[in-house]
Amino acid sequence: MNANIFKDELDTDLSGKIIKAVKSLPRTQMKLKINLSFLRMSFMFALLFAVLAFMMPSKSFANTYPANWTMYAMNSDHNPVYENGSNLDVYWTVGVPGAISAKMSKRAFKERYFNPTTVRDIMGIPIGVSVVRGVVYVPSDNDYLYALNAKTGKLIWKFNALNQLMGTPVVAHGIVYIGAGNSVFAYSHAIKFAEPHSHVIRGVDVSAYYALNAKTGKLIWEYHTKGEDMPTPVYYHNKLIFGNGDGHIYGLNARTGKLLWKIYIRSFVSMSSATRYKNIVLTNGTHPNYFYAVNANTGKLIWKVKPAHCFSSSSGDGSPAVSKSGIVVNQIEIPGLTAGTSRSEEIALNARNGHIIWKKILGSGTVPPRNKDAVPMIHKGIIYTGSPVTKKGYAINLKTGKILWSKKLIRMKAAPVLLGYKVYFPTGNGTIFVLNKNNGHIISKYNAHNGGYGPQDAVIIGKTMIIGTNFGWVNAIPLSAL
Repeated sequence: MNANIFKDELDTDLSGKIIKAVKSLPRTQMKLKINLSFLRMSFMFALLFAVLAFMMPSKSFANTYPANWTMYAMNSDHNPVYENGSNLDVYWTVGVPGAISAKMSKRAFKERYFNPTTVRDIMGIPIGVSVVRGVVYVPSDNDYLYALNAKTGKLIWKFNALNQLMGTPVVAHGIVYIGAGNSVFAYSHAIKFAEPHSHVIRGVDVSAYYALNAKTGKLIWEYHTKGEDMPTPVYYHNKLIFGNGDGHIYGLNARTGKLLWKIYIRSFVSMSSATRYKNIVLTNGTHPNYFYAVNANTGKLIWKVKPAHCFSSSSGDGSPAVSKSGIVVNQIEIPGLTAGTSRSEEIALNARNGHIIWKKILGSGTVPPRNKDAVPMIHKGIIYTGSPVTKKGYAINLKTGKILWSKKLIRMKAAPVLLGYKVYFPTGNGTIFVLNKNNGHIISKYNAHNGGYGPQDAVIIGKTMIIGTNFGWVNAIPLSAL
């Protein structure tokens, strides 16, 4: 029933009875008129407030979506699931301009694009989306940030950042923050890899962080850097904190974009999105390969740890997860025992001091292309992760490093997501495997046939999974379909 109609019906019925009662009173009782009029007025105000309360969104409705999204994968344990009163249960798929059609033949695809990596670098969705207050914020390698209606997928606004967007949009208090940059090395810096202790800068063209109005996409401020700004930052107490391609970790005032502090680490940070434990921000870098922890308030380096035998750029590409108890989990790639092979190694550290708690080699396999590590996810004392080297999914005891189960799947790099007894693994060929979290048994498989998944993590809001693909599509998939 319409709230206004509901009010009118009650008002007409009850006020009519009051007036009729007053008119029927003897003249000697007319003094009661004032009291009755007062009661009627009091009732009218009470009814008006009741109707307004009825029309306002309930608390559960207001909590249908997250209010903020302050880091990669929404939280430090990398399990972006939001159930709090949400009943979102939708299906839609939206492609950015030039997105690869599922109907394109393999031959036509190869003739036009050569390989899937080329496509991802042109218009792919390279990382996970964020979802805040009914809006899905989608970064794309085509230089644009898109804001979509979470229920319909309809475009609300878009913003041209003038370079590739490889970090998850961070949203806090009505502002969207996004970093732009690419993985290219200028020749003058590429040749420095051969020089010991050289400072190599990654990224060419425009490298910057942007702050945008979350409702309109209007630019609020921008902050330019010398190196790429691909990693996802952390928002903490009105600070935007991130490592980047020019060998620094930055702290900016989130409202104004003013530099608060900057610390030189020499390592360039590629796809290693930052995470946070209390007031400690953690990220990883390459050349040299180190894990870093800085004080979020001051920028002071708390500790740094050099993982032994780290292979290629895997340290700077890996995004650490951290448990509520303060255990940081990283995955790196180390050399294999035979030519053309490598091994995946999981490492757990104390977030407070960087002490290594345990290390575990997950297995060996062919050296994977690019982004050589999978992102870990932590849930109730268990690490769930994949490996692009072994092509397996794993459950690992957080405290001991003991492998609880493993399952052969397909090459994967994204963090899995867990809800109930199901853990969802997005993989390289576009198949999402649904596994039993207790034993790793495959429950079901799903493929939208519009691109594979690299570092893109899935997001679950209510009863819907939202995830982008390497071919430029964003899929909202009901969990009942998976």
